[in-house]
Amino acid sequence: MKIHSTFAATLLLALVASGCARAHSTVAVVNISSIEQRWPKFINYSRQLQANYYAINESKIGAAEKRRAFQQWQQQSQRWQDEVTGDVRDAVKQIANDRHYQLVVTKLGVDYGGDDITIDVEKALKIDTSSSPPPSQ
Repeated sequence: MKIHSTFAATLLLALVASGCARAHSTVAVVNISSIEQRWPKFINYSRQLQANYYAINESKIGAAEKRRAFQQWQQQSQRWQDEVTGDVRDAVKQIANDRHYQLVVTKLGVDYGGDDITIDVEKALKIDTSSSPPPSQ
């Protein structure tokens, strides 16, 4: 199951337009992996989806019923992906607007540059950041 890769791909290039007071473009980065690993909402959704997938896959129901169950599972998965992606996108947009960033990208594939706003996004999502350092990417 590739929930987090779809989530990261969705946010790969979140262009954020703002009324910029600066003369130059400012870039920020967000470590999606850190958010996924520490955000209880994401973790709970992911675990529930995995458990439901396993339960359907291992069930003794007929093929047609199993197909319907998997379709419902896919719909639920999409709803939850849309929800968490929207939550992160909203937090990123607010922070980018407040700080006049014009471009926000995921940390994946960014070797150098950009201001890391991951902690700020985590705080906006009410993620407890005191327990462990964010994973390096």
